[in-house]
Amino acid sequence: MNLELLTTYLNDHRAGATAATDMLERLINENQGEPLGDFATTLLNEIEQDEAELEGLIKRYDAMPGVVKQAVAWAGAKMTTPKIGRTMAGDFGNFQTLEILSIGILGKRALWRMLQSLSDPELLSLDYGRLIERADSQFQQVEQWRLRIGTMAMNSTAAV
Repeated sequence: MNLELLTTYLNDHRAGATAATDMLERLINENQGEPLGDFATTLLNEIEQDEAELEGLIKRYDAMPGVVKQAVAWAGAKMTTPKIGRTMAGDFGNFQTLEILSIGILGKRALWRMLQSLSDPELLSLDYGRLIERADSQFQQVEQWRLRIGTMAMNSTAAV
């Protein structure tokens, strides 16, 4: 197995998790005391658990943290602020954030499926069935929120 490609792949997904964490923290801050904020808090805890699983794999392969990739992910999340940030407290900004998160969760599911298909003993130590099931559940929940908030946003008379 090409360890350089594997560690690049793992670090790419770590960067995605960093961006997701930042977006969820913004959702939590903008929706404190509301059901969406509570949901985002629960989802953040699950995403952090998934990220810990990923970190464990990266450490097994002695991969140096992708500092540049993590910085790019962080900057990418911040760059969404001008577009999403100006309406972040509103339904449309929440809708956009949920849509980005849903795409990221599908990517994470694809990561777990890919790793499950490889035959390396270090990779086979994770319970991919559980991780895939959790990603499916996360996607379904985010999708429900995305559709609910998106419908409210699209039916709103508020300007963006």
